[in-house]
Amino acid sequence: MGQACIRERLDRALCSQGWMDRFPESMVKHFTDQGSDHRALLLSDKSYPRICRPLFRFDARWAENPEVRAMVVYVWDEEVEGSPMYRLWTRLKRLRHLLYDWSRAGMTNSLRNINTLQAEIDRIKQVSPINWDEVRLLESELSRQWEAEEVYWEQKSRVRWLRRGDQNTSYFHTVTRARRKRNFVVGLRNDAGEWVTEERGKADLASDFYQHLFSSENQVPDMGARVEALPLQRKVTEEMNAQLTAAVLPAEVRSTVFSMGSRQAPGSDGFTGKFFKSFWDIVGGSVVEAVCSFFQTNRLLRSFNHTWLTLIPKVDNVETIRQLRPISLCQIVYKVITKIMSERLAPFLPEIISEGQNAFIRERQIVENVLLGHELMHYLKIKNRGKKGYMALKVDM
Repeated sequence: MGQACIRERLDRALCSQGWMDRFPESMVKHFTDQGSDHRALLLSDKSYPRICRPLFRFDARWAENPEVRAMVVYVWDEEVEGSPMYRLWTRLKRLRHLLYDWSRAGMTNSLRNINTLQAEIDRIKQVSPINWDEVRLLESELSRQWEAEEVYWEQKSRVRWLRRGDQNTSYFHTVTRARRKRNFVVGLRNDAGEWVTEERGKADLASDFYQHLFSSENQVPDMGARVEALPLQRKVTEEMNAQLTAAVLPAEVRSTVFSMGSRQAPGSDGFTGKFFKSFWDIVGGSVVEAVCSFFQTNRLLRSFNHTWLTLIPKVDNVETIRQLRPISLCQIVYKVITKIMSERLAPFLPEIISEGQNAFIRERQIVENVLLGHELMHYLKIKNRGKKGYMALKVDM
């Protein structure tokens, strides 16, 4: 009974929402049990360790800022030599440095602006006679700053099902803190069962695990020649190939960009879909040229191929690296290229992929494989007559 209680974490620490708002990075440590079913708890309000300096991320509040638009125009008016992809990358890099330095000055801190405006309104109202024209002007700016603050926390919270409106800022704020705490990995156990809590040690543990996981073992020689020798039936016709390899039009690039999410996590360059949609009248031509040049030359600038890999917990209280799910954060230009290819290929997939494959095809559900597997195992279980036997194989791919 005692061992079951330990596994279920009988000893816990409870707190109110007010405590979490005041100490959002607090943690509870369970000490080892000594002759008891209970464990001593240590409550710490220590902040999370900062691994590196804050990375650049395009703030959704900047989309309506005239100063930001002026910086975008300034960068795009500069002459840049090189291929279309290199010109686009260079301009994005220059703009990133300008926006980073500009944002560090604190002019975009909407919460600070809210406090300043509110104090100014209170000061004016204490003077007689009250200048109501100035009060209304300040209240209008205050409303705009509150909306900017809500946009900021909506972007941080990643909540997409709730529309912006009154009193949503505190909700977005709470969700953001909860998500950060849930995704933060305190430590990981290595193959020897040792607990690793240092940031460098956790990074090395993850790097070694995935390098070993994705490395090739027991490579089959001349695999390409063997595949070509197989009697495979040709699925892609000349008509399909002509449509797949047709020239990419500017309208196709634009529709692809505007069909993407505005608040999805950005790649290594820090620019989201919101940036390209908001300033398409300025940057659209460069994006179209860069994307079309890829399909003409089959060359992708290495800088656009840089991808952030982030690990998302699959369970609560992560302890091993296998309990983390890796996702790739690609840059927008890379996403546009791959989405154009996938959208062109999608209409032909039903003719290429067999009916027995339930993935990759719209209106086909991969969970149908679960039902099929259940029926097959049920058939094997109840089959007790006949000379012909069957068996099931569990294969780890």
